[in-house]
Amino acid sequence: MATLPGGNYDDIITGTNGSDFIDGGNGDDILTGGNGADTVLGGDGRDALFGGNGDDLLMGGNGADVLDGGNGNDVLDGGDGDDYLSGGNGDDMLIGGRGKDVLDGGKGDDVLMGGDGDDILKGGEGDDVLMGGGHNDYLDGGKGDDVLMGGTGDDFLKGGEGDDFLDGGAGNDILDGGAGNDILVGGAGNDIFVFSGGGGQDVVLDFRAGEDVLQIERNINGLEINDASDLAARVTDMGGNAMIDLGNGDSIMLKGVSAEEVHNNPNDFFVIH
Repeated sequence: MATLPGGNYDDIITGTNGSDFIDGGNGDDILTGGNGADTVLGGDGRDALFGGNGDDLLMGGNGADVLDGGNGNDVLDGGDGDDYLSGGNGDDMLIGGRGKDVLDGGKGDDVLMGGDGDDILKGGEGDDVLMGGGHNDYLDGGKGDDVLMGGTGDDFLKGGEGDDFLDGGAGNDILDGGAGNDILVGGAGNDIFVFSGGGGQDVVLDFRAGEDVLQIERNINGLEINDASDLAARVTDMGGNAMIDLGNGDSIMLKGVSAEEVHNNPNDFFVIH
């Protein structure tokens, strides 16, 4: 393994075709691992780290850094600062750390952890796991069967295509499963569950009338839906759970909520958008 140290200045270091250890040290560095399983450390400063081919470890350190894993199954850790992390191809792990970070998993089955700060997490293609952590985060699963967990804070969770699991966690969250048959958990707080045409057959596990609300697209799937009573008329009982028929094969099941509750107080359940 080649060891390539940087120093206290703004360095440009490119690794070999083998497995390299690159430490940028202080300064605003540009560090490229090249081929092989590389370890690249940014250190202090605003650094740009590129893993290249191979299963790489990239650690940004202090400062607002850019980390690009490239091909391979990579681990990217932004550290302190407002960082941008891109996993590229492969099954990657992206850790934002402190700061307002942007994490893009790219292709592959990735794990994204925002950490502290108001973060943006994008799973991309593949079956991904996204964890927002603290503060107010935006999570977008993209294509694939994804797991999204907002954590604490007022988060926006968007499942995208595929059969997804969304858990808002603590805080006043917005959950949009998107296309596919999704399972939604709001968690503590006043949560909004968003549904539009083509959303599939979704299940809400913890709806609390008077706290949470279902935001339904006006005239969804060509139905004449203009107010809460129009939706309540489409609610039936299924095993003690309220089943809402949204037409065109789309539906919402509210686990633990009776159809009678919805019929009696539709305005406690629905908002037309």
